[in-house]
Amino acid sequence: MHAKAIILPLDSEGTIYSLQDEKGNTIGTGTRDVCEALLKIITRPSTPTVSIRSVSLGSHTGRTTILVPQRRFVRLR
Repeated sequence: MHAKAIILPLDSEGTIYSLQDEKGNTIGTGTRDVCEALLKIITRPSTPTVSIRSVSLGSHTGRTTILVPQRRFVRLR
């Protein structure tokens, strides 16, 4: 999803914020850090489907091949 979103304060002290899309719909609320993390998530380009790697298990007499999804480590900051 590539939305033009905006973070707006909900209170006069600036402790609670709202993340809104280009139509004014609220996507989420929370601290500014939470809204910024959510904004990064929704504006990040989508990743391709899960890639699969082959792992061989077994002894000297025979092998078994299984498919294991690869993990991606994602940091928001």
